[in-house]
Amino acid sequence: QALKAKFLQKALDILYRFYPQVKGKIDFTDLSTPLSILHYLQTPQGGAVGLDQTPKRYGDWKVQKLLDVSTPIENLYMTGQDQMLCGVVLAQLCGVITAFRMVGFFPSLKIVLQSIFALPSA
Repeated sequence: QALKAKFLQKALDILYRFYPQVKGKIDFTDLSTPLSILHYLQTPQGGAVGLDQTPKRYGDWKVQKLLDVSTPIENLYMTGQDQMLCGVVLAQLCGVITAFRMVGFFPSLKIVLQSIFALPSA
């Protein structure tokens, strides 16, 4: 716990350096480490979320079809960490990919080009 408190204080010090206006306004902090995951979930290899990252997960067409964002139900889409990409940050990208699948290729291409070339949206 002492080591976690030290890491947390260091993170807060960095936050205050860049955003001094938040000092004294934080009501709650928490810090999770791989040791926290081991303690609470009893997962010796540290896994807390997501599917196993195995060749079958990426190479088996049946598994890929189950993880696809589209479903047999019209206009029902799934998105999230394990739909296509793994990890919390990549889940955000999966949301974008899902939105692109929903609107189709050409509207998605238009959005990408507008983003790259700062084209007007109208």
